Amino acid sequence: MSGQRGDVSGWFGAFWFDPRSAPWHRLACGSAGLLFLAYPLADLAGGRRSGLEEALAAAGLAAFIGLYLRLFWILPWLADARRAEGLTLVGAIAALAVSLAGALGGEWIGLLVYLSVAAALALPMRVAPAGVATAAAVAAALAGADESVVLQALMFGVLVLAVRRLAGLVAELDAARARVAELAISEERLRLSRDLHDLLGHNLSVIALKGELARRLIERDEPLAAAHEIHDVEAVARQSLQEAREAVRDLRRGSLATELERARDALEAASIEATVRADGPLPEAIEAILGFAVREATTNVIRHSGARRCELAVRQADETVELEVHDDGAGVTDAGGDGSGLRGLGERLAEAGGTLQTGCAPDGGFRLVARVPVPRTLATR
Repeated sequence: MSGQRGDVSGWFGAFWFDPRSAPWHRLACGSAGLLFLAYPLADLAGGRRSGLEEALAAAGLAAFIGLYLRLFWILPWLADARRAEGLTLVGAIAALAVSLAGALGGEWIGLLVYLSVAAALALPMRVAPAGVATAAAVAAALAGADESVVLQALMFGVLVLAVRRLAGLVAELDAARARVAELAISEERLRLSRDLHDLLGHNLSVIALKGELARRLIERDEPLAAAHEIHDVEAVARQSLQEAREAVRDLRRGSLATELERARDALEAASIEATVRADGPLPEAIEAILGFAVREATTNVIRHSGARRCELAVRQADETVELEVHDDGAGVTDAGGDGSGLRGLGERLAEAGGTLQTGCAPDGGFRLVARVPVPRTLATR
């Protein structure tokens, strides 16, 4: 974004309102406008005024120029650090412009155009239009039949107000884009943490169970059976590494049938009788979501339920797919504590428009029901 900033805010914001711009940019912009002070200078050089009047007019004009350039110098900080100084400068510019234009008239009334620009630049945005209108009204009172100065005061004041507003909108857009980028990063971190929790939590549970079973087989002097379990541990570990890489790249698209088969193997490794029933096939996106639900539910059953039997059923009715996991264990929830896995699963389902229900079943044990809507275009195929 920083490399493209000059397309809009470089023209409208960098010269005047951006603290990162070089001060001479703002001074150059302000000094260019001072070229129109050639008219008052020509009046001074005309020799039509007394020496004292000419000296006072020259001093007043020099002070006016100094105050005006100072205003441009501090423009980026007018909204906060130098607000009081900015208001003081506008007041001083107004006093000099009205005094010189009222006393000398003629070519000096053009100073009120500069007052209009100063008010549009430095006053708070809610009162800046009133400042421009006041400068134009004073110009109308002093200019008499000459309406050009009044039109110039209004035109330049409104133009500066529009540029100032545009610069503010560009700054708000930059801030919004930065916020969107931060939210995207946060969302990606949340996705990755949920994916890794679901993937590794389940697979590490299987590895622990297989390792424990292998140890018992070795203690019973059954090396071939133990070797088979150790081979399974190696396979699950490699699978976990591959799935973690895919989760980081957001490439993983789990098959529900594969997840159900893995759940059956993990439950049986934990000496839990597993019954699996599933309707299919389902849309890929829904299979991926329910696959995570199967992982989380199975991990909870293995870790915390103390169950002997577990039933997993996937049913499709009209425009809804339902996963039910029901065990005959103690009925405790995820981790027996913070429930971060179920909470993450609920968030994942909610993003897809689904729901998650958990709790003790009427006939004992724990019951998890995950429902996901099927888009009408897919449900009717």
